[in-house]
Amino acid sequence: MSKLTTWAFSPALCTTYNGSSQTGAYQSAGPHPSTCMQHNVILESEPWGLPLSEKILPQHLKRLGYITHAVGKWHLGFFKEEYTPTFRGFWSHYGFWNGYQDYYSHNVQASNHIYIKASSTYSALTPQFVPIEGYDMRRNMSVDWSARGHYSTDLFSTEAERLIRDHDPQEPLFLYLAHLAPHAGNYDAPFQAPADTIRGLHHLEDLDRRLYAAMVCKLDESVGRVVEALRKSNMLDNSIIVFLSDNGAPTVGIHANKGSNYPLKGVKTTPWEGGIRTVAAVWSPALNRSSRVSNQLMHITDWLPTLYSAVGGDVSELGDIDGMDMWEAISKDNASPRQELLVNIDDYEALRLGEYKYISGSSLLGFLDDWFGDSGYSEHNQLYNATVITSSLAGQALNSSQHWPLDVSALRHAATVHCEMKNQHSSPCWPLITPCIFNVVSDPCETRNIYSRGLAMRFEQQLQRYKSTIVPRNNKPSDKRADPKLSNTRCNRFGVNLFLFSLSQAALEQVQSNLAPRLWHRQRCNRSGATLFLYAPEIFGAVVQEKGSGCFVFLSEH
Repeated sequence: MSKLTTWAFSPALCTTYNGSSQTGAYQSAGPHPSTCMQHNVILESEPWGLPLSEKILPQHLKRLGYITHAVGKWHLGFFKEEYTPTFRGFWSHYGFWNGYQDYYSHNVQASNHIYIKASSTYSALTPQFVPIEGYDMRRNMSVDWSARGHYSTDLFSTEAERLIRDHDPQEPLFLYLAHLAPHAGNYDAPFQAPADTIRGLHHLEDLDRRLYAAMVCKLDESVGRVVEALRKSNMLDNSIIVFLSDNGAPTVGIHANKGSNYPLKGVKTTPWEGGIRTVAAVWSPALNRSSRVSNQLMHITDWLPTLYSAVGGDVSELGDIDGMDMWEAISKDNASPRQELLVNIDDYEALRLGEYKYISGSSLLGFLDDWFGDSGYSEHNQLYNATVITSSLAGQALNSSQHWPLDVSALRHAATVHCEMKNQHSSPCWPLITPCIFNVVSDPCETRNIYSRGLAMRFEQQLQRYKSTIVPRNNKPSDKRADPKLSNTRCNRFGVNLFLFSLSQAALEQVQSNLAPRLWHRQRCNRSGATLFLYAPEIFGAVVQEKGSGCFVFLSEH
């Protein structure tokens, strides 16, 4: 009834993960025309996103009659409304457009990445970082101010429950629930959870670890709430539930949390197993074998064709993609069709062929090319309590699958990675100087570099084929008009709309107080895309800095 896949691989960054999972395509190169989304994430003030030429998962599922809803994180672009979820196949979206936010205020702290002109000192454009902050919680295209003060994980769980409860079971449903948890919040308060959840973890001495554990507990609770909602709506027995992770934990560096990739090497943003090897769990009555752990190779691009196939779609309708249909491998334990996996090709190169993995170069100058994080084991605490799992909300809802505590413990043991950490057999690897090769089946912690010229040639020949398909990156420099302090943008040939955040509460109240006595003129921006613009230069002229005219983005409604 359930399957745990321990060889599920994702890109090392969340924007790349989102792009690959939704399109079934590598984001750097491959037979599919590359969307080139692998160069960093979409920063809050950058005017770019997943190309509109790309058809994504909900659009494909609509062809099969599915009702599609998205809840939580988007992070595939929003500088124009065409890039937002409800314009890309989802009937509804409740959540945030950026990569993270504060769990209670729902503000996101960002660096407005402004490029200033070259000077006599610098021959190239020089980035200037300006801190900005803005509110980011939306229901479709409207700002949801009522969310302030409410915990993000609870908000998204409640929305998912509502969508399931209100759904007609006779219609097929695709619910995409992308939680913020357990991503760090803003820089001033990265770890946040309800007080009662934190109190229940008093046995954890490290405060940050306790807070992080509480965040994960709320995520676990959310899974249970969704499963229970499906059961109550008589939809559980006809569902496929997939639980995925976008990348390894950032145990050090920006947005560092108290997660751990132990015993794997590397962290989020790196090409090492700790940055890209994740766990995927699948539950469904359609799986024709008892619960088990799978070690078959799978990539995030595979989920689009796999799910499309699982619900009866013809994968040939998906076009030329990089993802492979893994449904037979998952549901019947057939051999995986995937033997090759492109990790990255620009700026550094990493490729998996069979049991072997090749790395040339690294991210962040190699500063994160090490083993970080601890095991989480403690002599003061029980290592694992299977009874807690089976008595949880999800466990109770799934009790028909007969998962007794002993079975859960056995599954966990089978999924545990065992490594001979740095010892006399370790071999040095400096990928910034010379490539490295590892057998990641026998050496998943990448401690023994087995590089040979003959073996390397196999990888380099394949990498050359991928390089022939590379297209220019999509990244764009930040736009200073994205500063939430401005709360507006001028109309110009760029046609920017909904760029970047909503009005502050004070500004919104000022607008509302002036609605009655003033005559407002509605107009469209002089390029396509904008919907409702309210013109009032007597109020906002100083902000717009354009006498007598200006466009102001105001809660664009659809």
